[in-house]
Amino acid sequence: MPGMLPVINEFCVKQAIKTGIGLKAKINHYSVFDRKNYFYADLPQGYQISQYKHPIVGEGVVTIDFSNGESKDIRIVRLHLEQDAGKSLHDQNPAKTYVDLNRSGVALMEIVSEPDLRSAEEAALYITKLRSILMYLDVCDGNMQEGSLRADVNISVRKPGENYGTRCE
Repeated sequence: MPGMLPVINEFCVKQAIKTGIGLKAKINHYSVFDRKNYFYADLPQGYQISQYKHPIVGEGVVTIDFSNGESKDIRIVRLHLEQDAGKSLHDQNPAKTYVDLNRSGVALMEIVSEPDLRSAEEAALYITKLRSILMYLDVCDGNMQEGSLRADVNISVRKPGENYGTRCE
């Protein structure tokens, strides 16, 4: 209905809490949603409902296991709920970009980790472990080819021995 304020989806909140428990994370009793305003073709509303300062789930951990028997903890910063944006399609026509809005406005969980991954092997182990946790908890079917599980990777390019650079997306 035009002019109506957004209403929280109880099922999504329960799924986020369930996931937080599976990630050995802090479940916050206070959570806030923000309206993030920006213009992009795949966001027809001109804003996205998201969480940042007060997410539903706080710090947690995923432990990855290496083939040599060693393990490493990957720290989780937060898990928050937000509205998904649309998807820009650049491969349909070399001269045009199309926008698929089928997922626009759909609720999604975003898991943000600390920059603890130091190699492609660690990143693959992390995503594989995270995927298995989410599938075990029955909060995600894990179908990456269908977009049910997506991973955005930020990398720090630097010379060996130099400090890591400023975070950018």
